[in-house]
Amino acid sequence: MAVSTKGKRKVNVQGRQYIWHVTDNDPPRVPEQGFVQEAEPARTLHIISSNKRFIVHYRIPQAGDAAAGLTIEGPDFPRAPGAKQIDVPRWRHDSKPYPTADFVRRLIGWCLGLE
Repeated sequence: MAVSTKGKRKVNVQGRQYIWHVTDNDPPRVPEQGFVQEAEPARTLHIISSNKRFIVHYRIPQAGDAAAGLTIEGPDFPRAPGAKQIDVPRWRHDSKPYPTADFVRRLIGWCLGLE
């Protein structure tokens, strides 16, 4: 079965096509009392290959986070075979609220061990 591309973006890395999109996670919880700091909602970047063998979910880090989390669902993940979750190092452009296609290419390259 093919991957639905409606509302999603495409990117090519080394001749393979990947589909990606960003979703907002649950909104931040409001405390019962006290000051409520204006916070952006947590976002997750979802990347899937056209053959569905590479599926990852990257939690876009907030300011102050030491690392970003990556959840792996597909069987093609050469950097850490058999892993279901790993920490990804922080990059210079990873804290933007919405990632660019260049950032997605870099993340896929890191996952595949190309960088």
